[in-house]
Amino acid sequence: MRDRPKILFVGGSGVPSGVPTFIKAVIEAAGDDIESVVVSEPDQGGYGRLAAGARHIAVDGLATTLNPFHQRRARARLEQVILSEKPSLVWAHARMAVHLCRDLFSETTPSFSRLAVSLHGLPFGPGHRPTLKAMSKFIEMRHLRHTRPHHIHLLTQEDVQFYCAALPPSMVERHDFQTLGTVSHMGSHMGLAHTAPSQTLTGPLRIVMTTRASYQKNLIEAAHILACVTIPWRLDLWGAGTESEALIKRFRAILGPRMDRVRFHGPTRDVASALSDADLYLLTSRYEGMSIGVHEAFECGLALALSDIPANQVFLKAHPFAAALPLGQPSEAALRLDQLYTRLTRAPDYRLTSQTIWRSSFSPELWTQQARQMVRDILNRPLKASRL
Repeated sequence: MRDRPKILFVGGSGVPSGVPTFIKAVIEAAGDDIESVVVSEPDQGGYGRLAAGARHIAVDGLATTLNPFHQRRARARLEQVILSEKPSLVWAHARMAVHLCRDLFSETTPSFSRLAVSLHGLPFGPGHRPTLKAMSKFIEMRHLRHTRPHHIHLLTQEDVQFYCAALPPSMVERHDFQTLGTVSHMGSHMGLAHTAPSQTLTGPLRIVMTTRASYQKNLIEAAHILACVTIPWRLDLWGAGTESEALIKRFRAILGPRMDRVRFHGPTRDVASALSDADLYLLTSRYEGMSIGVHEAFECGLALALSDIPANQVFLKAHPFAAALPLGQPSEAALRLDQLYTRLTRAPDYRLTSQTIWRSSFSPELWTQQARQMVRDILNRPLKASRL
């Protein structure tokens, strides 16, 4: 019998994103209570700085794909890892990992392990493409019906309510629900100053986006908004695909002569440096979970301009210098950004104020306690008996 439970965390791609950040935070919170093994595609910066003692196993094919051949191959590889490691718990996070693990945990799965899945955003919630939304809901119902009773982790109580209202009660009731939001540990991990200095904003508004080029992140919306603002500004884009010629071409078509205010950097492993040279964090996503990028910017004291979607409300309500941007209305969004800039020029202590509120609203110490308790609950809370 092993001395401590082994948890096999299953992620997706190896690039930096909210999923690896959350997995690493849970591993750090659990500490020596568990033996941690992380499975993902080959690391590309997302799974660096794993806590001491945690192992990483690279498995190709865990990034999201609709190709059934690639899915079957990835499932077979993942099954071999599970059978070899024999963990007490398999905890899937990324979308493809959740799908594959639920398939593997059918009624015939060996009983040495239980299953937990984290839904970092609901794939059938607002903002998704209608066809994919309907497909995702169908797949979710199939998994709820056929997968062994398991733990489902959602980010907020609002997510739980939406999830349970959208799906048949008879399917939902078979499973156990856990709630825990995301958090940023950037200050402790990257040596950021605990307090931001007072600084009067007088020059161009320095805007930053740490993101990736995708339908979800909706980066072209940022170009449309910035084409309408009247304030002086500059924009730095960081993340996978942000240096692509296709994206640059689309920005140029919208911004014209203002294009020289935008810098397209591409991927970075030094998010702290990217944020340190900015005044405001911009997010134009169509849908989100609970954005790690927004957490990090909030912790650093940046002002926020976020798309007015359900997942961003927790930040928009808490942050004293935030603007809710209506999607598809660039003129109105630009007006709100102009107004926020005016407020910032009159508030030299806005960074310190923002940091103070972040610590009181999203305490990393409290989150660590909650994460450790959730791990204990998932490992020990009784699940309903499987229907054979």
